[in-house]
Amino acid sequence: MRKTSLAGLTALAVAGSTLLSILPARAADATTLWVHGYSDTCSDTGPGTQDQPFCTIGAAAQVVQAGQTVRVGAGAYRERVTVPRSGTPDQPITFTSDSGTARVGLVGPGSGFVVDGQHDIVIRRFSATPAEGLPGLDLRNSSAITVESFGAYPETVSTTPAVRLSKVTGATLSGISSSSATLVTAVDLDAATTGVTLTASSFSTIPRYDLPMGSVAVRVAGTGNTVTRSRIEGFSAAGILVAPGASGTVVSDNYIQAGGGDGIRNDSATGTAVTNNTVHQRCRDGVRIEGASTGVAVHNNVLVDNGYLGLQNCGRTGPGGVEIGVYGTTARDTRVDYNDVFHTNASSPQLYSWGTPLGLAAFRTATGQAAHDRESRIQATRIDSANSAAPGYPTIDYSGLARADDPNVPDTGAGPITYADRGAFESVQSPVARLDPAIDLGTSTVTLDASTSTAGLTPIASYRFDFGDGTVVTQASPVASHRYATLDTYRVSVTVTGGDKRTGTVYDDVTLLPRIGTIGLLARSNLRYVGPSTSGGARADRAGLDAGSTFDVVDAGNGRVALYSRSARRYLAADQANQLTLVDAHVSGFSWLRLIRNSDGSLTISANSGYVSTSGSGGTLVAGKTTVGKFEQFHDVKVSDANRTFKARSNARYVTASNTAATPLAATATGVGVAQKYDLVNLGNYQWALFARANNRFVTASLGTQPLINTKTIPGTWERFVIVHNSDGSVSLRSAGNSRYVTADSTKPLIANAGTIGPRQQYTLG
Repeated sequence: MRKTSLAGLTALAVAGSTLLSILPARAADATTLWVHGYSDTCSDTGPGTQDQPFCTIGAAAQVVQAGQTVRVGAGAYRERVTVPRSGTPDQPITFTSDSGTARVGLVGPGSGFVVDGQHDIVIRRFSATPAEGLPGLDLRNSSAITVESFGAYPETVSTTPAVRLSKVTGATLSGISSSSATLVTAVDLDAATTGVTLTASSFSTIPRYDLPMGSVAVRVAGTGNTVTRSRIEGFSAAGILVAPGASGTVVSDNYIQAGGGDGIRNDSATGTAVTNNTVHQRCRDGVRIEGASTGVAVHNNVLVDNGYLGLQNCGRTGPGGVEIGVYGTTARDTRVDYNDVFHTNASSPQLYSWGTPLGLAAFRTATGQAAHDRESRIQATRIDSANSAAPGYPTIDYSGLARADDPNVPDTGAGPITYADRGAFESVQSPVARLDPAIDLGTSTVTLDASTSTAGLTPIASYRFDFGDGTVVTQASPVASHRYATLDTYRVSVTVTGGDKRTGTVYDDVTLLPRIGTIGLLARSNLRYVGPSTSGGARADRAGLDAGSTFDVVDAGNGRVALYSRSARRYLAADQANQLTLVDAHVSGFSWLRLIRNSDGSLTISANSGYVSTSGSGGTLVAGKTTVGKFEQFHDVKVSDANRTFKARSNARYVTASNTAATPLAATATGVGVAQKYDLVNLGNYQWALFARANNRFVTASLGTQPLINTKTIPGTWERFVIVHNSDGSVSLRSAGNSRYVTADSTKPLIANAGTIGPRQQYTLG
């Protein structure tokens, strides 16, 4: 364990004597002793300081005094630690891991902790792997002992408990865990042990009915002990056994799962309270009261599918069992009420036993008990229906949550708190946080909208927004905005807090990158613009370039871009199935796109090592195509180039296109509607196509011999125009097919027939 270096030790002792004498020693903290077996400077004869810690825990234990804490560094310590003296109520002796929440391991066949004849001792965050005959935690003839987070994991089959308490008074054990395929008894409290609380612990072994034979998770034989808020799985005899001679035991808030034996067995014990436990899928009884038991109370439990019921771990025939079984004449004063019981695959008569199996109604008749029991497995019947006056009633549940009133459920319970739930788990409805981020790439601003968050049992009182760059805003309203100083990807969150202080939190990522343009994508396949679909994808199904079909183009680096839908407020991404989605507010590898300019001026988008296509149903965008055709071609139209108008200078009227393409373009309208609007599609080389909004067709110059008309689906030579900007602010259109200017002769059809620009060839571009 120790690392030592003996070379040169003699020389150091002589030559370094003067040096050592002039260096000040680091003062030891009088309240703390340090142990670190892997330190080069550790010594079991040293002062136990941080600079020179002990090598073993046992060495520290020999010198520790009341009020001191032994802090043990990470590592594996091959030792069995015995605590030789006591603390006081105000100054206990404490042994604790110095590794945060991690346990320090005691290893080897003799490993463990022993407290014998001492009091006021605290042990925190250790584990042990004892062998045959030795408990990992052995408490004897002691009192006022606190153990927190201790694991005991026997390496071999042993009839000795992993944790043993003998003649212990007033101890609290929390966070105890023990598991092994060969575990016979996890925790044993003997007949002389009193006033001990075992809580928030976990024990497990094989859930078979016969392995290990006679195994028990927790055995209680003394007086006034409590087993609560613990999880148990497996054990062939019982999850919790209240043994003969025990009295005043409380078994509450435990979650007992599949296993061979009874869930909770009370054998000839007096005054046991079995309250608010959840027990399911035990091969025998969920709760069994037998022998010379007297004064037992069974209240507020949830018991489901206990008994054989064909469970594979119960053997071919299984020992059989019921949810609540009372056996033996002296056990007939057992009180049973406010339990939920249910068998999924067996008939109602198997729910109870009063010596013989009975259904709920028959059990009530035979015993006068269970007036408020219910044959139910649904959560709703458990809510706000327990008896808070029941013996052993716990004010908190298995998870440590206080009882909460569900305003949507009538309070049908009894006692001072009529809204407590049955079983180990209180149905606590915390608020649910939901977050909808919106990005303004122009101002580097993110708006977080949490208005769709839902309240729990009380209204939402506050929203705490974390923008991921150190900016946190807490307020009563559900929307907050923040402008970022640096473009990057940020983890954002909102925490909603109800009036009852319960919270809900949700996280998301947002990406801000340099915006290099704002466009619409006009699909060549159907001459529709791409926009969000109702299913979270993208589809080319919009007639015009509007707010719903606008994308910001951002520079993602290395020649890549990303497209941010302003209406969906999400980035376009190709998932692993090559479906195009609009679900993420951040840019990842799936959002990286490449824009490829084709020779005809159209655009092709590369994603997922393939091409984006509108070949999906109804123009749905998909990726992964290997060739480029019309389904893989788009026209990128700037927002500033959409919905433009041409007003002829010759007659001050707007150029109008027919919605049926039955008539040529003519300057006839005095006002502006859809028929007077055109999207200007940049085809490169200063050439533009006019996309008539009247019918979503391109305007053609008709070989220069016929008037202009909006009939074409793909812009070719005669659908290309050069927009000439004149010195007076007007524009003229020159056909790429014949280099002639488009003429508006009063209200006659427009035609590309002029060799020069005059008033009839001038238009105001609106």
